[in-house]
Amino acid sequence: MSVSQRALRGDLGTGLFTRERLIAAALGVLALLLVFLIGHDVLFPPAATTASKYTVPVSVGNVRSAVSGTGTVVPAAQQNVSFNQAGTLAEIDVKVGDHVAAGQTLAKLDPTVLQQALDQANNNLQTAQATLNSTLDGNAVTQAQHNLAAAQQSLVDAQNQVNLTSQQDANAIANDQNQLNNDQNAVNSANANRAAAQQKVDGDKPALDSAQANYDNHACGTPAAQSDCPSLAASLQTAQTRMNTDTQALNAAQQAASQAQTAVNSDQSKVTSDQSKQAADQVSGQKTLDSANASVVTAQDSLNSQNIQRPNTITSQQAAVSNAQLAVQTAQRNLNATTLTAPYDGTVLTLNGQVGENVGAGSGTTAQAPGTVAPQPSSSGATSSSGTSGSSGGGSSAGGFIVLGNVAALQVVAPFAEADASRLAASQQATITFDAISNLTVPAHVLAIASSATVVSNVTDYYATLAIDRIDQRLRAGMTANASVIVQQASDVLVLPNSAITRLGGSSYVTLLSKNGATVRQPVETGTVGDTTTEITSGLNQGDRVVLPQLRAGTSTGAGGARGGLGGGGGVRVGGGGG
Repeated sequence: MSVSQRALRGDLGTGLFTRERLIAAALGVLALLLVFLIGHDVLFPPAATTASKYTVPVSVGNVRSAVSGTGTVVPAAQQNVSFNQAGTLAEIDVKVGDHVAAGQTLAKLDPTVLQQALDQANNNLQTAQATLNSTLDGNAVTQAQHNLAAAQQSLVDAQNQVNLTSQQDANAIANDQNQLNNDQNAVNSANANRAAAQQKVDGDKPALDSAQANYDNHACGTPAAQSDCPSLAASLQTAQTRMNTDTQALNAAQQAASQAQTAVNSDQSKVTSDQSKQAADQVSGQKTLDSANASVVTAQDSLNSQNIQRPNTITSQQAAVSNAQLAVQTAQRNLNATTLTAPYDGTVLTLNGQVGENVGAGSGTTAQAPGTVAPQPSSSGATSSSGTSGSSGGGSSAGGFIVLGNVAALQVVAPFAEADASRLAASQQATITFDAISNLTVPAHVLAIASSATVVSNVTDYYATLAIDRIDQRLRAGMTANASVIVQQASDVLVLPNSAITRLGGSSYVTLLSKNGATVRQPVETGTVGDTTTEITSGLNQGDRVVLPQLRAGTSTGAGGARGGLGGGGGVRVGGGGG
């Protein structure tokens, strides 16, 4: 063999026969041997002497199965009692350990600020109520109706005044026009008279000129005057008198015509002035009517507003009164809350605060245990019968100013492993022992089991609440309690130790010792399976002796019987019951 072949062989040997693989192989061989020996003993019991057989008789007895868990003693009821608001402690009326009755005063806050708030709220309520009463008792709608009627009357009066002024202006213009027409006729007449007078004057001028010429031609008025001068002088005088008379008449006619024209001019001015006044009165009258109409519209709108808005105003003011009443109730409730009273009969467990210190509004809550108002412990190192430990996921709060509890009745809250919790039910009987009090065992019963699990460190537990049926005066809340709950039992039945029964598949067997000393594999029917014994319902009689299974090759059963088996439902199980 070459060097390379030896090296390869060494490498293969090193990979196949490691220490770990050799140990695993050895353990596998031992397991197979153990299973073979158990199966051989069960299926083919060895023919041994009677002296070497360990037997037990089939007897009448009781079968009981229990699960256990370790928890905490808690009051039957516990509550955090706190003020509803922050304030300064004015007095504390209880001490830790005092028993209080429902409604008893526990402590008080300084009420000064809250009393002022109540007074202010009452003042606001009175103001709101007065405003509402004023609206309800007021005559705003009637006043608006009166205002509308007055505005409408003002409009009628204005219309009448405008009509009157218009009529007066029209009459004045008509009178002016008539006067103008009359004066114009007078002007025409005066002009005609003046023309006639002018015509006479014009007619008198030639006669006067002729008389003057005759008078001059006859040298009248001179020394050479002729004899007819007197008559000529008389004719001249007559012509001159006529001229003077007609001239005076012309002057009078001209003056009359001038005066008549002046009157016409005055009349024309009066007509123009009255026409201007009529136009101005029309504008002014229209403004007056517009203003009166606007007042009517405003008064109507005000009345409509009162009719429409008054219900809304009343509703709004009633709401303001209601809000003010609520504010008074809130202020009164806040003032009342300065006095802290006990919600029920109980014992003061803790008290946090001194007179003069400020306290806040309490918000602490208490987690309740299953099926009761007892507190669930905030944490627990308790263990159930499966050996697991855990703590509560949601504990009771310690945030109350006072913690009040009913310690006259005590309960135990304990976690149980999920396999054990599935066997618990309300009203099951139990016994409880206490680490702090030796030799004390008290009866109890299950009140309720939590519907949800508590998982701590990947271990699933279910809390259960047990009521202690007999209270010992030495018991205190917070003590560690060990509960044992009877989940199944049968009385006055045929029983065998669990270790005497072998289960193979779905059947149960025992090794029956006959009267001649021979052993026979006997099928049996079982009933209630307890912690140490099992009920036999058929297959055996009282007094029959059953051989206890034994392991050969140095393997012996323990006090509770030996257990072995093959994986799966078809394995062999020696001793122990199902369930």
